Amino acid sequence: MVNRKNKGGGGSTKPAAAARASSRLNPAATSLLVVDAQQGFTALCPNELPVPGGVAIVPAVNALLALPFARVDATQDWHPPDHRSFHGQRDGFYPPHCVAGTPGAEFLPGLHTHRFHAVWRKGYHQDFEAYAVTAQHPAFAAFLRASGITAVVVCGIATNICCFYAARDLRREGFEVWLAEDAAAGIDVPAAGLFQAAARREGEGLGIRYVTVASVREAMTNSQ
Repeated sequence: MVNRKNKGGGGSTKPAAAARASSRLNPAATSLLVVDAQQGFTALCPNELPVPGGVAIVPAVNALLALPFARVDATQDWHPPDHRSFHGQRDGFYPPHCVAGTPGAEFLPGLHTHRFHAVWRKGYHQDFEAYAVTAQHPAFAAFLRASGITAVVVCGIATNICCFYAARDLRREGFEVWLAEDAAAGIDVPAAGLFQAAARREGEGLGIRYVTVASVREAMTNSQ
């Protein structure tokens, strides 16, 4: 299924402010979303789209993966070589990155991918930009809801782009959303109008909680 809206889904009519976020996370109703933790977004592939600190998030993401989430989903950019966002193409914002079947598209070394329940590939159509899993797979929120999920912890790359758009769409769908900043890495992209400070302001206005891995661990422990 493909949502033809760019970047995020953003199609819900549900209010952004749902139930007030608590200081606890019920493991049985909380999922983890690991966003685009791929080599092409790090210094391991310097000619692609390296995000500062990208490789360094692996231990923090693994710390989250060790927690008893009800389910763990991961996203993976899986671009064709002529994707619209690449230099020389329609939008031209980025150098080629995370091209399907190349080393840049692979997950980061040392990442505990055996903990993933599902991998949701996105950005695989040449003329469709899908920053968020909710754009490429518009039924994702409904799938989580049907699985009994009410809260989602988000981490990965980049904090203010693919992580933010997924977090924003899920928050608009009524989920409690926590974004683990120390298990994420961000980058400003002026050409695309994407800035870390602006994304955080918008996210906080929507009720997204910007937290640490330690606070997620504590919130899940407190609920048990």
